[in-house]
Amino acid sequence: MNVPNRKVALACATAVLAVTALAGCSGSSAPSSSGGKSLDIVYWNYGPAAESGNKATADAFMKAHSDVKVTLTPVTGENWGTYYANVATLIASGKHPDLMVISGEGAQFVHANKLVQPINAYLDKDPAAKAITGDIAQGLIDGFTVKGDIVTLTYGWNDMVVYYNTDVFKKAGIDPPAADWTWDDFKAIAKKLTKDTDGDGKPDQYGFTWASNEIFPGIMPWVANAGGNLTSDDVCAATADTPQVTKAVTFLKDMIDEGTAPAPMPMSDVFTRFQNGQVAMFGAGRWPIGTFVPAGFTAFDIQLYPKGDTYKTVFGGAGYPILKSSQNPDLAWEYQKFTVSDEIEKQYVGTPDKPGDSIPSRRSVAETISKVGVPPANSDLFYNSIDKYPTLVPYPAPAKYSTFESTVLRHLQQIFASETSVPDGLKSLQSELSGIVTC
Repeated sequence: MNVPNRKVALACATAVLAVTALAGCSGSSAPSSSGGKSLDIVYWNYGPAAESGNKATADAFMKAHSDVKVTLTPVTGENWGTYYANVATLIASGKHPDLMVISGEGAQFVHANKLVQPINAYLDKDPAAKAITGDIAQGLIDGFTVKGDIVTLTYGWNDMVVYYNTDVFKKAGIDPPAADWTWDDFKAIAKKLTKDTDGDGKPDQYGFTWASNEIFPGIMPWVANAGGNLTSDDVCAATADTPQVTKAVTFLKDMIDEGTAPAPMPMSDVFTRFQNGQVAMFGAGRWPIGTFVPAGFTAFDIQLYPKGDTYKTVFGGAGYPILKSSQNPDLAWEYQKFTVSDEIEKQYVGTPDKPGDSIPSRRSVAETISKVGVPPANSDLFYNSIDKYPTLVPYPAPAKYSTFESTVLRHLQQIFASETSVPDGLKSLQSELSGIVTC
């Protein structure tokens, strides 16, 4: 990926947002002259699924509100970070969208740049909202809260769990991992599952691997369970060279050095090697089942990440925050509320043949996943993990998240490739992040 281009895009976005924020608060935008009710929603156009998913929600809302017209505006971007920057540019050009789709990583960005209208007041005065939030894990609300402002309700989310190939475990005579396993247990199991099947002195089957192209399903669960984070609690300073982060990265580097894990690889390659039995375990959210099950692969189950010095659930979600540029904020609130209605939430459950790729944010709906037979067998673990365990809040997502993540991944690649030591690599990372993670 072109890191410099992302830095330029985000720098430009920050500059235009100063103007955008003033324009959005000035009250100079007149209501629509059509006299009808309308909403304009922008979303990240990452592929066909993005279009179909957002269209399904919009169509359902219009069916329930026949007097409302919803217009969807796709916005391009190579990742979430550039998408946010492009939305900022769109608004600065004079467009007035009412809502936008964001991921958890974007909460700091849209809040810091005064793009969104917090929903605290709506939650306080809307009786229906109290019933909704009572059915949503507090961690999901906290994850989209910035400096006391609730940015949006979360309609779908993913938490990081360990996937394991049940056929590989059975063949090796290893029992499924227990929820209370430790880092030492994990390393011992990974070692037993690493094999040189062709006798060439190199493993053909590894115990574990992790994604190289994202920190969310990569190092963050290990950092969290070592009791650390990559930023301070106010997301104003980097903490990449702390003892906790050092412990987590060293643990992963040791697995590579010991031969129980290959060098990290893109998630798409992880999927292929896991299905082929070349990797016994990897970390991800619920989205892999959207690839595995339709392909006929069901020899897998999930478990919590092993406990280190602590255990914390690492998660990310998505929502439709109300933008300050909205000319219909009350109607926009009704739309946001609709995205967590039973009608929409049930779509994320899916069927045994076509499972959803996210977890419904409503607890009562998420609990139906196992009841309708959607794999994996241990699917109740997804919601239980956020209901029963502390969460990693805040997720380390500073306003310049795209630049932040690419910088972290670049330094980690050097560490895992033995181009630098763990302490030296994290020290260099900390130095570079000090100019990126600011308030």
